[in-house]
Amino acid sequence: MIPMDTCSSKQMSLKQLGDVMFPLGFITYGGPLAHINVLRERFKNYTTEDEFQELFALCQTLPGPTSTQMVIAVGANLTHSCLGGLVAFLYFSMPSAFVMMVLGLTVPNLSIPWIQLLINGFKYASIGVIMEAAYKLSNGAIKNKFHLFLWIVSAIVTTFFPTPSIAVLMIVIGAIANYVSDRQIGQQLLIPQEEQVQHSFDSWLLGYRSLVGYGISFVLFFFLSYIDWMPIAVCSNLFKTGSLVIGGGHVVLPMIQFSLSDYLTTEQFWNAFALVSCMPGPMFNIAIYIGALIGGIPMAILAEMFMFLPGFFTIFGILPYWKKYRGLRTIRAVLQGIAAVAVGFILSAIVHLIINSCNNGVVVPIGIGILSCLCLYKGIPIPFVIIGGGFINLLTEYK
Repeated sequence: MIPMDTCSSKQMSLKQLGDVMFPLGFITYGGPLAHINVLRERFKNYTTEDEFQELFALCQTLPGPTSTQMVIAVGANLTHSCLGGLVAFLYFSMPSAFVMMVLGLTVPNLSIPWIQLLINGFKYASIGVIMEAAYKLSNGAIKNKFHLFLWIVSAIVTTFFPTPSIAVLMIVIGAIANYVSDRQIGQQLLIPQEEQVQHSFDSWLLGYRSLVGYGISFVLFFFLSYIDWMPIAVCSNLFKTGSLVIGGGHVVLPMIQFSLSDYLTTEQFWNAFALVSCMPGPMFNIAIYIGALIGGIPMAILAEMFMFLPGFFTIFGILPYWKKYRGLRTIRAVLQGIAAVAVGFILSAIVHLIINSCNNGVVVPIGIGILSCLCLYKGIPIPFVIIGGGFINLLTEYK
């Protein structure tokens, strides 16, 4: 891996940011960790290695999609403005979001058998994608035996009770439990003051307003999600579940499926996941597909906005304060507990996907799932694995 420039961060104009960001919406396949690596290579001449790693650590432990928040944070820091974060997000997300919206408007209306077989194959191959995500994310989140315990308990509980309320409860329990288990809790700094990030997006007023707005919005949408009117229910549930992601988008899969079960069948949901897995950019673009499927273009736009909005709130809210408080052991212990619980949610998603995939047979889905795991282990890119699963299912099931 090419070392990054060791000089301090350089301020960029919005045009320079756009020039660097432009390809990312077309080449960022492979999930959050792959996205981060591509982002690192693109910005190696504009930010130092230490600063980049600090932002990555921050985004891994905040509610919201990791790679998307990383893109927003880099854009905001390098342009010293929230507009830079928004521009970076649009370049990263919009190409695949547009394609997913078109698919949401057209694919559900296609009754050609072989197309459905392809989509089913995509879904079966997605088993390997989520298993790989669980493996990679757990490596970073599980640092001791107690984290392993939180991970297992979280997976078991959310497998049997895949509701947003239970997820919130598990996150709170994980944070408190890991705080208590860390016997060296104190206000000492783990990172020397001189090693703190020297360049940051430091709009304290915007940070304060973002955190207050996020807190009010979360409470409001938590209650609005129980209103039985489709636009309010869908947007509220997407905001609520988008607030529960720690580390990677796969965490909220079972929660999205459960919270939108009145408007979306299980098959439609896993079809959506299979399609978004074939696309570059963030996995949260699944929201625009679901919105288009449920209510056309207006609902697609609203769903996309409300799914990503928590990530904007949290990253803009925390960035100005992180430099001062990031080294406190108390903060680290709480966030590590949350991360361990959140990775357990992914195991729950794997169980639900396997059960759904085996409704019409066991051999082909499990076979494609195992093959996808082996291909990913050998380093074959995710899009090729997903597309290959579709064609294997087509060849074995088409009559």
